[in-house]
Amino acid sequence: MADDDLQAHLNKSIYGTPQTNPDERRRYLGSLRERVALEISNTDIVKPETLAAFQKALPQYNQPTYQALINGKQGPDVTGPFIKTINDAGLKFTLVNDDTASLDPTYPGLLIVAPDAINHDNISLPVSAPSSEPENKDSHPLDIFHLFDKK
Repeated sequence: MADDDLQAHLNKSIYGTPQTNPDERRRYLGSLRERVALEISNTDIVKPETLAAFQKALPQYNQPTYQALINGKQGPDVTGPFIKTINDAGLKFTLVNDDTASLDPTYPGLLIVAPDAINHDNISLPVSAPSSEPENKDSHPLDIFHLFDKK
């Protein structure tokens, strides 16, 4: 039994403390999927409409125990507006720039995480596409006669 304890102590000294779900931790900036409340992918974080959608959604995630994890491998021009928004909301954040941060398009650019499991099914940010022009409800799309109407 003492040999097992010695071997465990040596392994811990050489390799560090063993982690649960190391692949999942690499995927979620050091956190676990079960703790993620909101995820914005590297592909979405660079889109202009994402910041506005994030600003709109942030109040529901602004809880004392939540914190933001930001992919530090993204440039400051991308992360800066998000950091300002998070700071203005009073939410804690961490820039993650270790081996868990990746610029892979499907990996997260920003996460809102809890310290314990919350198991949200849908963690993606709802981004609404901007409408091109307001719809006229008085006319039918095939009705061209309204063009000649002089009211």
